[in-house]
Amino acid sequence: MGPLWSQIGEHRRRSMSSLKKEDIPLEPGVYALYRSGKRMYVGKAKCLQDRVWKNHSGRGPGMSSSALRRNVAEHLGIASAKDIKEGLHRVSPDEVKRVRTWLDGCEIVWRERATEAAAEALEKAMKKEYKPPLTKQ
Repeated sequence: MGPLWSQIGEHRRRSMSSLKKEDIPLEPGVYALYRSGKRMYVGKAKCLQDRVWKNHSGRGPGMSSSALRRNVAEHLGIASAKDIKEGLHRVSPDEVKRVRTWLDGCEIVWRERATEAAAEALEKAMKKEYKPPLTKQ
């Protein structure tokens, strides 16, 4: 593991299943998702709370605003992330539940940054150091 991943990994991980909106900061930053101790996803946000809570922790059927949820669906063999994004596959309530259950088995950690540009730079550097399996771009 490289130094950037080691640094973010030292911070307190939170269970996705017990995460509360008020736990997540409003600042820009980078977040990383782990499952069974393995790095699974890294992303950036101009507002961590909006990105993590509204887009990734959502319990609703929509997946258009969450690459993470689409990538998990693909990982679970439901449909390709591209087909879900383009509306070629409509995700069923059971499929949404499978994605949610998988995410609830994960832990998340984040690092706040002063600016959106700083968050983007950190995410890019982390991807260069190690690109997790559910991170596509």
